[in-house]
Amino acid sequence: MFLFVAGILFSQLVSAADITEAEASSVKPAITGADAPKDKPSIEPDPSLPPLKIEKTGVVERLPSSYPESWVIVGEAAFFNMSAGKMIILDLAETRKSKQIKGIIDVSFLGNFGQSQKRGELYMLESFHKRGTRGPKEDVLAVYDKSTLLIKKEIEWPKPNRLQSLPQRYAISVSNDDRFMYSSNFDPAASFTVIDLDTHEITTEIGTPGCVLTYPVGSRAIASICSNGSMLTTRIDDQGQMVSQSRSEPFFDTDTTPIFEHPVYIDGIAYFWSFEGILHSFDMRGDEAKHLGQWDTRSEKDKAENWRPAGLVHVDVDDAGNIYTIFQPDGKEGTQTHGGNKVRVYDPINKTLVREIDTPNWAISLGVTRGDKPLLVVTNGELNLDVFDAKSGELKQNISDFGNSTPLSFFKAY
Repeated sequence: MFLFVAGILFSQLVSAADITEAEASSVKPAITGADAPKDKPSIEPDPSLPPLKIEKTGVVERLPSSYPESWVIVGEAAFFNMSAGKMIILDLAETRKSKQIKGIIDVSFLGNFGQSQKRGELYMLESFHKRGTRGPKEDVLAVYDKSTLLIKKEIEWPKPNRLQSLPQRYAISVSNDDRFMYSSNFDPAASFTVIDLDTHEITTEIGTPGCVLTYPVGSRAIASICSNGSMLTTRIDDQGQMVSQSRSEPFFDTDTTPIFEHPVYIDGIAYFWSFEGILHSFDMRGDEAKHLGQWDTRSEKDKAENWRPAGLVHVDVDDAGNIYTIFQPDGKEGTQTHGGNKVRVYDPINKTLVREIDTPNWAISLGVTRGDKPLLVVTNGELNLDVFDAKSGELKQNISDFGNSTPLSFFKAY
């Protein structure tokens, strides 16, 4: 049947090609009445118009080696199509839609992201299945040049055990001197892998029983949060091999006073929020994570109205050392990831609430840009982005239709 239909079509094309010019001029238009063309359209070229320029091909644009302060890297989780995740480099200050997106990198199946400012590299640890969405799983670390967004190297993971979860800023981290990268594993045994960034080679995998994630400590140590409420510190040497491990005393109870796993760093001090609004501080400047104490940020009114932190990635910090956190009213057990209608800004040194910013379209995750004029960006309830002046709280613009379906995390762009 296919060959028969194809033959008819071919014969019709040949017949049409055999019509002479005289015959063609006698053919009546198929359209009659008011819709019939009145005049024969001119097909003569306009000699007054300049010729079209010859289009250049094979051009690869470069991004700046240092990203502008108003840029962020948006983690598009593609939660409903996880093999199509992306990291989108976005200019929050740009109001022209065609100019907002600066670059896109694919990252498959809830991939983990890291970056090195000194080396000009971006790191994507992602997963692939042999038959697309099924079959044997393979984990691959891709090293990208941040200016060209071209892959410099791919490192095959020794086994498919990398941490695969909702957005985690510290699933991957880079040592403070940019020598090593640390990547969390969970299968469900907890560990992390050490990568030498000079050679782009894996040095070792270190077990962290009951403890997950990788918070940089000093120049050669990594902290991980533990299920018993303590903090585990792992020390490595200059070859990336483990030297020793030690645990702190528990500083929270996972049943009664749980904490969020997303800290922010200010001058080597890491701050962790509890679900109820207590801010824990850790000294990460030495060779061991040390708990410095805690601050109950709640007023009596907050406690009466159950105001508390909430969101998927609910916290970030500006260059002035202020902590931005999504807060929700009437919070309760199980609502800690739901987001809220306010962003509170705290000064952790003076232990004061600096200001509140209303988020009228709700807020699920947030990020803050670098510089003296920071912008606050939140993922709103429609899974688009609202951009605010971080100091005045003014809503500057809404950004949508940039390839987003579930933009759940933000990373500062360096």
